[in-house]
Amino acid sequence: MVDHAQQQALLSTAELAQLQQSVLQRRQHQARPLDTPYAGAFNSLHRGHGMELHDVRPYQVGDDIRHMDWRATARSGKATSKVFLAERQRSLFLVIDRRPSMQFGSRVELKATTAARCAAILAFAALAMRERVAGVVLGNEAQFFSSSQTLEGTLPLLQAAAAPLNNTTQTRPPALNALFEKISHTAERGSSLMLISDLHDIEESDQPALLDIASRFESIVLRITDPAEESLVACGKIRVISPLTGNSHIIDTNNAALREAYAETMQQRRHTLEQLCLRSQLPLHTLYNHRDTLQQLIQLQ
Repeated sequence: MVDHAQQQALLSTAELAQLQQSVLQRRQHQARPLDTPYAGAFNSLHRGHGMELHDVRPYQVGDDIRHMDWRATARSGKATSKVFLAERQRSLFLVIDRRPSMQFGSRVELKATTAARCAAILAFAALAMRERVAGVVLGNEAQFFSSSQTLEGTLPLLQAAAAPLNNTTQTRPPALNALFEKISHTAERGSSLMLISDLHDIEESDQPALLDIASRFESIVLRITDPAEESLVACGKIRVISPLTGNSHIIDTNNAALREAYAETMQQRRHTLEQLCLRSQLPLHTLYNHRDTLQQLIQLQ
């Protein structure tokens, strides 16, 4: 398990700056916009600011070659251009989970670190498109941050997501479903909402609340997962500690039957979440905390 000092930030100021630079370089070096099913900051990793695809038409002299529809051109044999409409100013609302269950990492980094990294990438992409960014950070309590269109105004949100972990309080962290109603009334209607969490406390009974979120916002769920939450490696006896209760147990990972039962249980949990999000009309994607976060986001097209 990743050893993490209580007073060490999940992401340093230098790391946040590097993430911002990586996002800007990605946008500058993109040869041409890519079509993705999502708008807002998630899509801004792939396309330019303020443009929404409206239609296609035959190429006309003076058309920007970057807006050529190469697939339509290949199908018809005639040069075809994309026609865009200016978008209304968009806003992004980030829900960033760093509660105890997110404070786990078996290899590269904690799930909470990946969540903070993911949020920063999406926020920097949104700011590059002159979008407003707001959000809530879930820890021992819920911290809401009002929307801002500037880096200075958005940094408090990202710094809270990347702040040192603090588990000294005895207060039970808020349940994710308990915050949905407040999020619904806090975030601007029509915002792109990114739920970044391991979803450890989401159950079937939460479907009405999830449907409400999906109806109010252009929502995407980014589930943060550690590989050890899918399967166990045979490495002898290990001690596992509940992040919620502090109770510990020793298990023998050399037990093949145990590993098989564990993998089956975890697969069933993943399937349950996938079906719940599908019924709730919420696109669900899995991000792993041992892989490059930016590349994983880019690949979600």
